[in-house]
Amino acid sequence: MEPICSLHLNTATSWRGGERQTLLLVEGLRREGHQASIACPPASPLAERARSSGIPVDEIPLRGELDLSSVRQLRRLIQHIDPQILQLHTAHAHTIGLLANFGLRRAPSVIVQRRVDFSIYRSGTPFLTRFKYRHGVDRYIAISDKIAEVLQQDGVDPQRIRVVHSGVTALPDPGQTVKQLRDQLQLPDSAPLLGSVGALSEHKGHRYLIEAMGLLKSRQAAAHLVLIGDGEEAEAIDTLAQQNGIADRIHRVGFQDDVSSWLAALDLYIHPSLEEGLGTSILDALTATRAVIASAVGGIPEVIEEGVTGRLVAPADPARLAQVIDQLLDDPTTAETLATAGKQRVEQHFSAEAMVRGNLAVHLELIEQMHSGQTNEKVAR
Repeated sequence: MEPICSLHLNTATSWRGGERQTLLLVEGLRREGHQASIACPPASPLAERARSSGIPVDEIPLRGELDLSSVRQLRRLIQHIDPQILQLHTAHAHTIGLLANFGLRRAPSVIVQRRVDFSIYRSGTPFLTRFKYRHGVDRYIAISDKIAEVLQQDGVDPQRIRVVHSGVTALPDPGQTVKQLRDQLQLPDSAPLLGSVGALSEHKGHRYLIEAMGLLKSRQAAAHLVLIGDGEEAEAIDTLAQQNGIADRIHRVGFQDDVSSWLAALDLYIHPSLEEGLGTSILDALTATRAVIASAVGGIPEVIEEGVTGRLVAPADPARLAQVIDQLLDDPTTAETLATAGKQRVEQHFSAEAMVRGNLAVHLELIEQMHSGQTNEKVAR
């Protein structure tokens, strides 16, 4: 196979699941001998981590989806690198990438990555959204079947949609022991510890988990909850914990690089999202052989099969969430069985290697179309 040259644009200034997937993809492509590079904002976590991995990085301000200065810089970069594939990993990258690519004589094929399970019309300008989702994109890669379904419902041609699930690698060895973390939280060995990893934003549904903990305070009086992540809902979560009389049992530890240690310390992993494209934090928890309770939303049921690889509950239902938490805390044998089955499912279907292979298959499909004359002469390299 001839090496494929691809440029990956990600406009995020934070480090979340999408940025991790971008990095894993580019790392995987380069391991396979392909020429993949990243364009992203200056001093972003993605830029720093990509450079640490030896990946070529071009820093572009990317101050918004109509930032014409960034469009010009990206256009010059495309002309310089001359990639066969331009892969756009965020909504703003979608707009900037299309504008930069417009009218180029040797324009690369364009792939847009879609990671969220809500309608494309929920945000942004309707006319611009309608235009950019119907023109200039060769393929959409949805990270779950649910997202592909939403794209089709919004009018995107199904022939342009491919599903490639997100994937994760084996977790690094924990940097701290379970005892060290429990000592940090001042927990006795016997106290059950629940945990959730993710940005503290409204759509992640943490408030319903706090309410569930409030309902559990009489039945599982020793249980504590650790929230790993930062976000705008932090103060609201603290207030709600106080209102439910459980402030001493809720521990916000902020963003953590060493997620492996925290997952190893948990008895149950809880993911109460109101919407979720797939949920790579769930994949990590299963990789750590932790039983998962998650909302039955978005692409989550493609990972968690109720009663087989974990437990599913309706979103925004703290009473039911509390009930299922109670059941698994009282039945550790079932929790262990679910966790083992969940880990096997991730290893078989949601590995980073499978994600890279899936994306590469789309790259090859587009290049084959170019050679067959179904697109312009972009591949005449």
